Amino acid sequence: MASVAVLGLLPVILVIYGLIRCCGFHQPIFTQKRVGQDGRVFTIVKFRTLPENTMATAVFRPMGGHWCQPFLSLLRRSGLDELPQLFNVLRGDMSLVGPRPHMISDHIRFTAIHPDYEKRLIAKPGLTGWAQIRGWRGAVRTHHHLAERVAHDLDYVANQNLLFDLKILIGTALLPFSRPQKTATCHPTKQVL
Repeated sequence: MASVAVLGLLPVILVIYGLIRCCGFHQPIFTQKRVGQDGRVFTIVKFRTLPENTMATAVFRPMGGHWCQPFLSLLRRSGLDELPQLFNVLRGDMSLVGPRPHMISDHIRFTAIHPDYEKRLIAKPGLTGWAQIRGWRGAVRTHHHLAERVAHDLDYVANQNLLFDLKILIGTALLPFSRPQKTATCHPTKQVL
């Protein structure tokens, strides 16, 4: 199934790659170390939609015209920046659906903060997940966001089945047309991680 998805989406991946290059990124794809199933570290593949130096994001102006910033934002908002992870699925590091894998530094921090965080590692990490389609996407900046993401991940682990996976995949395809992620609506006075 994953190999069919990669072949079917390969033209889309190539077009997005080319458009990101047109926006001034000389390396549209980058890799990061992430924590996967049973705590195993693997290398994830992603489209680059922000500059390497995240401190520069506030002043970042992509080259290539006025269409670049909205295009790059759409990639992040829709989750299309995750498409190269289909290659991680083919390698067996990930599945199409499951808890999203976090960077090693976030994994260490979240494990220290949330007592049930590591229970989500029983499942193979996914390209998309239950937490993501329910709005708990993006950077985890509050305890509430972390608690909701972990709760959704554990709900997925406990109820994982083919129909649930199909529901999540359909929800993922509809993300560009859905409401904004929940992190945008978190109360600003909530404690920041």
